[in-house]
Amino acid sequence: MEERSSCRIVQADIDIKRWMTALPSVEQMRPPRCPCCDVASRPVNGPRVMRGHGLRERQVCGPLDPGDAPQQVTVRARRYRCSGCGAITLVVPRGVLRRRRYAASAIGWVLARIGLDGATTPVVRAEVCGAVIVGVAAAERWLAPSRWIEASRRGQLFPRLGRHSAESRRAHIAERTAMQLVALSPRGGAGEPAAHLAFRGAALAA
Repeated sequence: MEERSSCRIVQADIDIKRWMTALPSVEQMRPPRCPCCDVASRPVNGPRVMRGHGLRERQVCGPLDPGDAPQQVTVRARRYRCSGCGAITLVVPRGVLRRRRYAASAIGWVLARIGLDGATTPVVRAEVCGAVIVGVAAAERWLAPSRWIEASRRGQLFPRLGRHSAESRRAHIAERTAMQLVALSPRGGAGEPAAHLAFRGAALAA
């Protein structure tokens, strides 16, 4: 989805599944401050600055829970307009990334499966992509993981994790990023697969 340069994306502390079950109200998701001019959203004894500005649909791909079947869902993000500077803010569920079709969790899953489990591209594509794949060659040429690894190298995919050395091999970047995501994840049951932990950690790192 293309966003105007004046638009900012803010992630709510609500995951995609919960958000789709019950769309939060305008008041619940109103940012406390404008992310562009830093003016308080609701000044004391003053009118609201961040005003509801409708909804915008986002297509998001990937499983909603670790290990589930892949889906392509439509998320209705809440828009707000700052009456001070005019900037538009888009509030989205946790894990929805700017200019990316796949949820952060799905990307974390892929990096863990490739970097830690040694899974092949056709296998991980089937696990996170709900689209029908025509031919073996199409699956093998799936370029998304390479783009995600390069974005991770530059610190643009999960900014909280920092950058990787320009000399690092892609396999090493996938492994290192996945390990960082696992470390961020809330712990589940004993012996839970690393990909499950990376799935949850990625939503928090986004």
